[in-house]
Amino acid sequence: MNIKAIIMDVDGVLTDGRIIIDDNGIEYKFFDVKDGHIIHITLNLGIKIAWISGRYSKATQARADALKIPLVLQNQHKKISSLEYVKNTFGIKNEDIAYFGDDLIDIPPMIASAFSAAPYDAVNDVKKVADYVSAEKGGRGFVRDAVEYILKKMNLWDGVLAKYLLYENRT
Repeated sequence: MNIKAIIMDVDGVLTDGRIIIDDNGIEYKFFDVKDGHIIHITLNLGIKIAWISGRYSKATQARADALKIPLVLQNQHKKISSLEYVKNTFGIKNEDIAYFGDDLIDIPPMIASAFSAAPYDAVNDVKKVADYVSAEKGGRGFVRDAVEYILKKMNLWDGVLAKYLLYENRT
């Protein structure tokens, strides 16, 4: 496995799929801090990250900005077309891509990618096409688990651990 980019859906993958809207119409979502940390690690390893969401949300953009996600496509209903855009933008091919999804709209890019992963609570048809189905739920550590799986398969995880152990031993 030689993944150069991880592309993921947002609602149900990075979040638990719930959308909370208050009386003023302000939307809230729950993102997992461990998922954010593994994204930070991944970007520092030189692996590109893109988010493709079927709906637009200010909360999604705010989280992407905080994590410095280089490419965020929202309100995308044909995700295979969005995948093509990401490929062209990043200069990569299908065999360079891991795609994370949880619902039917994610199946075409999952099939087109070299590796695909789904959270435990993804719909059954998505789990059937996924190369890896996590024991973790969307928005509750799934992204952390799936990215760690990829980094271990690429023999990068020991280097990540060594960096943190070296840092901790210097203090």
